[in-house]
Amino acid sequence: MEVSFFEMFTYCSVFLKYTLSTMEIFKSNVLVVENNRFLVNVLYKTLSDEFSVTVAANGFEAMALLEKGHKVDFIVTDLKLPRFNGLELIQLLRKSENYQEMPILALSESGDSNARISSLESGADDCMEKPFNPFEIQAKIKAMLRRVEVRKPRSVDDLKKHFPGLRSLHFN
Repeated sequence: MEVSFFEMFTYCSVFLKYTLSTMEIFKSNVLVVENNRFLVNVLYKTLSDEFSVTVAANGFEAMALLEKGHKVDFIVTDLKLPRFNGLELIQLLRKSENYQEMPILALSESGDSNARISSLESGADDCMEKPFNPFEIQAKIKAMLRRVEVRKPRSVDDLKKHFPGLRSLHFN
């Protein structure tokens, strides 16, 4: 049976699209809570190759995402945020049954050791000073996630749950 170039191209496109979307569900989900657009862009560009990145500008936005059921495996939060700051966010998450084990990396202003100490005492797993090296943040996220069992799809049945259209497909 001969296959035309168009049919082969279509098949390859569908396969690639499915493969990329399947790979996307295996990425850990990082929530960046930061109101500085420049830092958000730096973190997004650094982290998005290895993680699925969502951004919130303050603690209220972060909590709204979590309450809506947005899947998050790791949180990076600035401590000085408008309205609902990072320290308040950390304290609230540590009181929550659903998020008390969530790995959290806090970001503080340069030289503010009291804020870093407070964040660690409130439940942050680590704290970094601004300015920071974004690749160091990436390495810290990877290191902390290695130590935390992140719930991810691991079987064909899990894939079918994430992609309801796959229920009719058979995998060998």
